[in-house]
Parts: sequence; structure tokens; C-alpha cells
Amino acid sequence: MTINVPIRPGAALTDPGTRQFVEDTILNASYDVITRNSYIPDRAYNKEGIVNILANFPWRTYTYKFGRWQRIPVLQGHITFFPSWRAWEQKFHSIMLTDPDTGRDIAELNGMAKHVQRPGGTLLFAGDPHYAGVIDSTTTKGKRALSIVGNIRLMGDPENRIDVANKAKEITKTLTPGHPPNVRLYDPSPKYTQHLGPWLADHPAKPG
Repeated sequence: MTINVPIRPGAALTDPGTRQFVEDTILNASYDVITRNSYIPDRAYNKEGIVNILANFPWRTYTYKFGRWQRIPVLQGHITFFPSWRAWEQKFHSIMLTDPDTGRDIAELNGMAKHVQRPGGTLLFAGDPHYAGVIDSTTTKGKRALSIVGNIRLMGDPENRIDVANKAKEITKTLTPGHPPNVRLYDPSPKYTQHLGPWLADHPAKPG
């Protein structure tokens, strides 16, 4: 398969290297049996979604944070010891895009495949970070990877990566500049946010 859609001037697919990479690793991808029978090819590497985003939006460089401290209920076996007892643990649910010049938080993203290095770095993003888009990142093995991600506010449960990914996939199929999708955005519940700690990139030591 090859890319056969109109491409806006300046969009990511005007770069010959990106175009070839999408054709090789997305449009003509081959997956192992486990991956092929999972949600991942459809929701992380959806061909229609990735091609539409990269044909309409330019790459933009962001810094990011991946991994944060979170207070988790203390368990004994598979039973919660005391619901009010919580301990700090490192969790890697989402990616926080940040402004590379100011360090300001831009948007918190989640998806089925997040090929980024811990605890932070630089990546490329195309799309609208307030809704959904495609990230171009470097894996822990130093390889290039593209995948669809969505803003955590697409779902009431910020850690529900499966449903966030599904909504993000549908948005990426039709999203174009200047035309935000008609979707509801949710604010994370205070019951959830009260147990969140700092990002590991900012605070590598366990909070006191």
C-alpha cells in the first residue's frame, strides 16, 4: 500500500522520510499473532487515522514527561489491607507534553502504545494535543516509532487507555486544522487527582 491522499503544504507527510516510514511501518506493517489479535493495530497504528493526521498537520517539537508518583492502596496478597493506607509508587499511565521553551504543561496524553523513554525527553507531535494526534518518538532501543494518542480528558477515567485510544482513533480519522471535533471533555475526578504526586522528571526521589 502507498499513500494516496492530498497533503497540505508543510504537513508531516511532505517530508520524504516520514512518508516512506509510514508506508513501510504503518500501511504495510506485519504483526505477530498476539499483537494482530489485540486492540493495538486498530487503536495505536490505525492507518486511516495516522495518514489523515500526517497529511494535514505539521510535526511540532515538544518536551515530555513520562511517569509520575502516585499513592496506591497498600495490598496484602490480593486484598486491600486498609483502604486509607497508601504508598507512593511509580506509575507510567500517561505522557505530559510540555513547552520546550517554558516548560509549561500543554496536554496529558494516553494511548495503547507509548514508545517513549523514561522519565522524559523530546518528541514530535502532529494533531491537536487538546484532543488527539500522532507522536513520533524514539523507543528505548533507539528506534523510531509512530502511534496515535489521545488527551486523557476524552474519558472520565484518565487511566482507561483502551477507551481513550478508541476515541482518539476515531478523532484522528477526520481531524483537520481549525476544526475541533464535537466531543465532550472531562476533568479528572478529585478522588483521582488527590493521590497524584510529582512527575518523575521533576522529582525522581520518592515523596516523603
